[in-house]
Amino acid sequence: MLLGNTKRCGVTILFTSGQMMTALGLTKQQWRTYRAALPELNKEAGRAACFGAGDLLAASVAQAVCETLGCPLSKLTPLSAAIFKLCDETSWPYLERSHAVLDMPSAKVALLTESATTPSISICVALDPLIVRLRKALLNVEPDQQPSLAFPPVMVAGGRQ
Repeated sequence: MLLGNTKRCGVTILFTSGQMMTALGLTKQQWRTYRAALPELNKEAGRAACFGAGDLLAASVAQAVCETLGCPLSKLTPLSAAIFKLCDETSWPYLERSHAVLDMPSAKVALLTESATTPSISICVALDPLIVRLRKALLNVEPDQQPSLAFPPVMVAGGRQ
């Protein structure tokens, strides 16, 4: 199963807050901090929150930046809408081959392409390692040494003659 943006093919896979916490390795207190700093994680009031794959990736990007730079998550609040939009509207196969460029002074987020110019001071995040980690956490995918048969063996009626 390919985990990623599935809205284009008419199927939406939603994840609970517990699944998001597990995938990102967050405690309940850390989850509260994420919800306070990233408004997009505060889904409809009065209902159980459900998140798409883009939301998971966007939160993972925020987590990677803050852990690497040692900055509080609230520093990314001005960029959060742009990060979530980019991760939600772009397919994961394309994101896997890209880097997200966070331009802090102008609060803009873009994908890095070979021809793109980047601001003099920006944060560049490789998305492939984050996507691989999320797939492992959510899908528990391990390479299968011996694939199972498509159809199990069945006893055929009637014996040999």
